[in-house]
Amino acid sequence: MLPRRLLVLTAVIATLASCDYENRQAVADYNARNTIVASPNDDNVRYTGRWNFDDPFAPWVGWQGSTVSLRFRGSEIAATVEFDDSERLRVIVNGVPEEPARVVAAGKQTIVLAQGLDAQSEHTATLMKEEYATSVLTFHGFEITNGEVIAPPPRPDKRIAFFGDSNMEGFSLYDEKNGTVNDANGTYFAYPATVSRMLGTEMQLQAFGSATLDGPTANDVMSFIYSPALDREDATYRDPFRPHVIVVNAGANDISRLPPEDQKARIKARYRAVIASLREVYGDEPHIVLYNAYSWGLGEPAMYSYEVVDELGGNLSVLLFPWCWEQWHGDMVDHAGQARHLARHIESLGLGFSIRQDAEVVSGYGIGQDVANGGFERAARDGYGGFGWRYFEDGVERVRDPLGAKEGEHFIRLGPGEIVHQCVDSTGDFKPGPAERGQQYTLTAAIRSSEESGAAILGADYEGQDLYKRRNPELQSFDVSGEWQDYAITLTAPADAWKVYVILKSESGTIEYDHVRLTSP
Repeated sequence: MLPRRLLVLTAVIATLASCDYENRQAVADYNARNTIVASPNDDNVRYTGRWNFDDPFAPWVGWQGSTVSLRFRGSEIAATVEFDDSERLRVIVNGVPEEPARVVAAGKQTIVLAQGLDAQSEHTATLMKEEYATSVLTFHGFEITNGEVIAPPPRPDKRIAFFGDSNMEGFSLYDEKNGTVNDANGTYFAYPATVSRMLGTEMQLQAFGSATLDGPTANDVMSFIYSPALDREDATYRDPFRPHVIVVNAGANDISRLPPEDQKARIKARYRAVIASLREVYGDEPHIVLYNAYSWGLGEPAMYSYEVVDELGGNLSVLLFPWCWEQWHGDMVDHAGQARHLARHIESLGLGFSIRQDAEVVSGYGIGQDVANGGFERAARDGYGGFGWRYFEDGVERVRDPLGAKEGEHFIRLGPGEIVHQCVDSTGDFKPGPAERGQQYTLTAAIRSSEESGAAILGADYEGQDLYKRRNPELQSFDVSGEWQDYAITLTAPADAWKVYVILKSESGTIEYDHVRLTSP
């Protein structure tokens, strides 16, 4: 027989356990009674993107950037989703993106999007398909705790459709060197979604790596126009989306798939075919922007896309941007520069678009012929450390020191032998073409050594229209002390220079740079 004290203690524990179970059960019962389900076919559930509603209680979507959202009052909201394979979802609550994006495993599951909310206030929760991993997302509904569903606000009155390849897809958005591990691709901070937020528009995105304008496979813009999902091309499919602007960023991948002797003629024919198909589906009213990069290769489509516009006429325009990331793809900072460039163009079309907010990430493009982020004050988002000077991932340290910085609160620190560079359009006009013969620049930077002394290098080299041929380096070494001081070098670009690569390097010692600027007479 157990001692009396132990019997009493056992009874107390049993009673407490019973109470705890009853309390937990009461809470569960209360939550069940106070949980509202917004089924997928609820009129208050809002979708953007190419959703398939053949089963209204289990709609699915393939293309990245597609969203489903709900406006509500409540203390908590969850969503039941299903993926074919592990993929990422961006959770956005009251306009604020969760960073990083959620990695969601394959299969059907309920995930909590937000909790601890003010139950009396209005909230909006949105799920965005962050990437296209050839997996479709099936949506099974929202659940709200202690609240109610509210009718959504009116949709934006302007809409943009995007069609393109890996650049538009956001390939390697989180890596400077085409990294593919650790979810290097992304949509939320890529330029199409960024442009859409800047202009306050609704977005629809169809883009995938290695896509051509047209070709023998389904991985081309021509197929995307009729594709409810990447691998589900259907010639009878007609997209109900009604864009005011259509952006096409493709053509680079067609070059390697066509013989050199008739590349231009055949790529121009592909542009015309794509535009004709876009007109067939969307009509003549949307303005189509051919958004191409220049200065990556001889014979690139940017050199003759204007001819397509001149030959066809109508609501067409060309916008070009410099390919300033060498053999790699643009990262998040580069996308922020592309977004600002494209947003200004769309605003200028006179279609009622206006820029309502700036991009959330620092631009990788300098204005005019200056460098971008020369004070190193801003950096990328979502755990990515890029800040516009390559290659930060090789070890350069961006230091925050409000009292020690020459300008603002940040500077960079380079260890012995470390180097960073930034590409600048040689003419500063964002148009194809080389610098004038003898074009001069002055590169100035505040430099110091974190030791008693050291040697710093300022300079640049140059690149023509085609990649992989940086040349004509102009480098100057300076002995620097432990105090900030301005140093400058005069640079002279060769006549065929399309891009200037500004170089900062530690020759010896630990060198710190701040307030870097590039000027031209």
